[in-house]
Amino acid sequence: MLRILFLFNAVPARERRGPYSDCFSWEIARQVYRALLEGGNEVYPVNVRSRHQLEKSLSRLPAPNMAFVLAEGFLDDPPTLYDGSGAAAVRLLLQKYGIPASHSPAVTMELCRHKNLTYQVLQQHGLPVPPHRLLEPARGSLRQQMDLAVAELGFPLFVKPNGGGNSIGISEASVVFDFAHLECQVKTLRDTLGELPVLVEKYLPGQEFTVGLIGRSPCYVLPPIAFLSRGIRTFSVKSKPDTIEHIFSGDRRYHILSELAVKVLAATGARDALRIDLRSDNQGGVYIIDVNGTPSLSPTASLTAMATAAGLRYGQFVNFILYQSLLEYGLIPGGKLQELVAPALGLLQPYCRETQPLLVSSA
Repeated sequence: MLRILFLFNAVPARERRGPYSDCFSWEIARQVYRALLEGGNEVYPVNVRSRHQLEKSLSRLPAPNMAFVLAEGFLDDPPTLYDGSGAAAVRLLLQKYGIPASHSPAVTMELCRHKNLTYQVLQQHGLPVPPHRLLEPARGSLRQQMDLAVAELGFPLFVKPNGGGNSIGISEASVVFDFAHLECQVKTLRDTLGELPVLVEKYLPGQEFTVGLIGRSPCYVLPPIAFLSRGIRTFSVKSKPDTIEHIFSGDRRYHILSELAVKVLAATGARDALRIDLRSDNQGGVYIIDVNGTPSLSPTASLTAMATAAGLRYGQFVNFILYQSLLEYGLIPGGKLQELVAPALGLLQPYCRETQPLLVSSA
C-alpha cells in the first residue's frame, strides 16, 4: 500500500471567486480524496495554506511515497494562486524534502503559469499561438505599451492576465474593440490582481476546443471537446452546463488536435496530466491559447468529461493520473491500483500516442 500525500487548496464554495477562483470547494476535495482511496492507497490530505504549515505537516506525517499535487499555491499568500509562482513553489518545497510530485515539474509549471513564456516556447517549436504583446507596468508607461500593441495587432483584441487559470480575470469585457475599452479592461485587471503583467492578443472569433492528455511517453490524448457556443468562456460560463461535442479518434479533427497536443506536451516538458485550450480564427486556423499543467479534476471539469467520454469512471480517471506519476519515478503501483487501472489501459488504447522530441524552430 502506497502512502500518498494529497495537496490541494480548498475554500468554501461561496469564496471561490477573485484570487480564490482556482481553488477547490471542500466537496471537490473530498471527491478526489475518495477517488485516491479507491486505488488502495493510504492518503494524507493537506489543504495548503502556507509554506510553514506545509513543512510542519511534512514533519509529522509518515514519509509519503508520492505527493499528488493539485495545490496552485498558498492560501495565506493569495497572489501565489494566480501570479505564476505558487505551483512551482510547492513542488520546489517537496523537492527539498525528496518527495516525488505528480504532474509536471516546477520548471514546466513556471512556464505554463506565465502565458507569455508559454507562447514564447511554443513559437520556438513552430506551434501556432495568437499574435500578442505583453503589457508590463514595471517597464514604464502603459499608455505607450498599449499604443504599440494596437499599432501592431489592431482591433479587436483579447485582454487577459498573464498568470492564473480557471478564467480568472476573464469576462465579456475581455474582448475590446477600441482604445477606451482596452484602457478600461487593463485597469480592471490591475485593480483586481495588482501590478501583474497583462497579455493582449489578437481576438480569435471562431470555435474553441480543449484537449486533455494523461501520461507522457506514451501519452493518451483523450477525446477533445468542441464548444458549440462561440462566446467567451468566463468562470461563470465554465461553472454551468455547456453544449459540447466530443471528438473521437476516428474523426479527422482528432488527428489535427491530438497532433498539436502531443507537440505541446513535448515542447513544455509536461507530464502526467495536461489540458490545452485552442481557438480558431475566421479562416479555421487553430491557435493554442492556454496550457494548464494542473487541470481541474472536479467531476464536472473538462478533463473529467473527456476521460468519461473515453469510458473511464471517475475513480479510474484520478488513479490513472496517479499511476502515470508513479511510473515516471519508477515506483511500483499497489495491487489494487493496478487492478483499477488495467481496464483503463484497454479503454484508452485508441487514444495512445507516442511523443517525439521536437526541434526548436530557427524562425
